[in-house]
Amino acid sequence: MWMVALVAALVLGWTIYRDVQIEKIYPSDLRNRVVGARLQKDGKMPYFYKWKPADGLRYYDPTNFDTLKVSNITTTPYFNQLLYPIADMEQRTISRFWVYLQYIFLFIMVGMALRFADTFLRKMMVFSVAVSFLFTHAWMKVIETGQMYLFIPLFAFAFYFFLSKPKNTAAALTAGLFAVSLVLIRPNTVFMFLPILFLAGKYHLRYKLTFLIPVIMVLGYIIGSGQQRALWADYAEGLSEQLKLHQDLEPTGQYNGADPGFLSWEGWNRNEIAAAQANTTYFNYSENGNFFVLVERIFGKKLSPVFLNVASLLLIGIIAGLFYFYNRKSGFELYNIALLGFSLYMVSDLFSPFYRHQYNTVQWLFPLLLAAAGYIKRYQWIYGALAAGIILNIINTPYIKMEHTIGEYVILAAFLSLAFVYNPNGKLKERLNV
Repeated sequence: MWMVALVAALVLGWTIYRDVQIEKIYPSDLRNRVVGARLQKDGKMPYFYKWKPADGLRYYDPTNFDTLKVSNITTTPYFNQLLYPIADMEQRTISRFWVYLQYIFLFIMVGMALRFADTFLRKMMVFSVAVSFLFTHAWMKVIETGQMYLFIPLFAFAFYFFLSKPKNTAAALTAGLFAVSLVLIRPNTVFMFLPILFLAGKYHLRYKLTFLIPVIMVLGYIIGSGQQRALWADYAEGLSEQLKLHQDLEPTGQYNGADPGFLSWEGWNRNEIAAAQANTTYFNYSENGNFFVLVERIFGKKLSPVFLNVASLLLIGIIAGLFYFYNRKSGFELYNIALLGFSLYMVSDLFSPFYRHQYNTVQWLFPLLLAAAGYIKRYQWIYGALAAGIILNIINTPYIKMEHTIGEYVILAAFLSLAFVYNPNGKLKERLNV
């Protein structure tokens, strides 16, 4: 065991050092999240904001100078609110903190996974997944851009963790809060919760009513607040413009002022950024794994957003229907439902008409860690496929085209298979489904 701990410590030491160096090349996406939170906190609408000299450095973002009407702020009003506690800090301080926050999120998820892993082998599987994922380009891209996608697997794991306690009303309250938070951070995560309906009969009425309390309260606050309704309306309009941008549908343009080109702002210096970029050994590589990208590259055909949305809904409905009829006699287990639900969400993600970049792949951490915690040898061919998917997201080779994207689709197919066939028994069943 001490050898495992030593190897893990050495790997963590190296990856943290690597990621601290990557942060120095400037995580540009984090800036627009912070500016969005500041604008919203100050009572302004963020989704069509363009910088004016009178605004000073507080809302300055060097990547938001273009000929578009819509801004580069794309996070939801709810996520912007989550950033309020740190939004007024200096940007460089936030940026450094953000790197360590990703590791804190990972440690929490590993801790929850270990709660369900009841043997030494399963614990080692959990550690193996966590350590290997640190070498994927998805993880490194999250660090490079300062993205927020680790919130999804973290909140999904927390939802599962508390939902696995059907007799604890405090857990029901917490699970409800994480559920509504997921949907308000990424609306298409609603598909994650559809299969949960199959389990409705396993929870008593008090549990279900308690679960709904935070959902009703949070949604009631948004609906009842004029400011919140205006923010969400602004977000929806901004999303419509973003769709035009992603699908080359002539987004609305306007004249915007030029970037003043500040040499320094909030702890960042252009010369230091340029020097860090020149000296870095980090290899910047990202793939767009959308279904429409694959179709366009393979067949040269451009799919419309309407087709993508309809196809996504049909596929989700067919998979959920097949799962229901396949398992209705034997019964439904939370573990299988969690794997299926997350896979349905990722189907909607892969069929999205908005470009999804390499950092989106980190969302798979939740089911990967959960699968490791419930490892059973008789499904080793599925676990082998999951391992292959991770490896394909680590390597870069000229011999395989879009290997990271292939890896993601392999992972999706493996989890759909595991959701259908996984049959825990004995002590493991109790730990995964209590």
